[in-house]
Amino acid sequence: MNAVIDRFDGRTAASTLALRVRAVRKAAADIRLFELVSADGNALPPWSPGAHLRLHLPHGLVRAYSLCNTPQQRDCYVIAVKREPASRGGSAFLHEQVEEGATLTAAPPVNAFPLLADARAPLLLAAGIGITPLHAMAAELAAQGIRHRLHYFARTLAHAAFFHELAACSQGMSLHLGLDDAQTAGAIAAALAAVPRSSPLYVCGPAPFIGAARSHAQQAGWREQDIHFELFAASAKDAADTPSTEPMQEHPFELVLQRSGLRCEVQPGQSIVAAAAQLGVVIGTSCGEGFCGSCESTVLEGQPWHRDSVLSAAERASGRRILPCVSRCAGARLVLDL
Repeated sequence: MNAVIDRFDGRTAASTLALRVRAVRKAAADIRLFELVSADGNALPPWSPGAHLRLHLPHGLVRAYSLCNTPQQRDCYVIAVKREPASRGGSAFLHEQVEEGATLTAAPPVNAFPLLADARAPLLLAAGIGITPLHAMAAELAAQGIRHRLHYFARTLAHAAFFHELAACSQGMSLHLGLDDAQTAGAIAAALAAVPRSSPLYVCGPAPFIGAARSHAQQAGWREQDIHFELFAASAKDAADTPSTEPMQEHPFELVLQRSGLRCEVQPGQSIVAAAAQLGVVIGTSCGEGFCGSCESTVLEGQPWHRDSVLSAAERASGRRILPCVSRCAGARLVLDL
């Protein structure tokens, strides 16, 4: 997860960490690597491959970055930050103003993209900065001697962060450079064809890459539960533009929180999470953009307007689940089991 943007709503986090920047170095073109240690010397909360760290930055913004540690780096958190040309504050701040010795505030790591214990050899597909969680996964798999295969898609070799580390530790890595959309799709299909259909699949990168990987895997016979993915820099607009979402204009609707006995009207441009917060009901979120799944809720009544990148086609069709950080109601009334 990289450069996930979330506007801090003023609620106090259950706990925060003071982190000192121990080291900063270049990981690849436009990518800086930050090693973060405890500022007070206390032990850091544990993490596992696929976890992300939410940094609280100036002006009330929060950014989430995947931890890309190796098993040998247990005394620190390591994140890689890509400098976005159209940065809205996060990557520009970290690239231009944060150096060794600086102190940052973060929430403890959360893992919405875990590497599951499985006897089957996994296939890892990464594109661009999406390599960060998969680097941690590949390093963990290599340390445990677990067979795996990694396909890494990057613009050029200079843009391929962790290439040398991965080449040294991975049991099998293929690097794909400068491919267009059609070539990328072909490489994904070939990677899938080279492994058993029962292989666990882990995918991370931009939305089009995720969509291509999921589509090819489904067409090749992969089970939905064996396809694990995490989007980078996903937005509500990106989710709304996916083929499974019907375009429509936002409109006000009544939100009923059944267990809490509360109701309100959700306005255009307002999220269900924000509306619930105004009623005093906190819906736990992590990414805030519909791709981590931490806020998934049960729908008791009403038709969801899905704008997430998590739910399967079957889950969407059932109308029983919703990601309230980005999704809305297609009708006039939505009742949630909250």
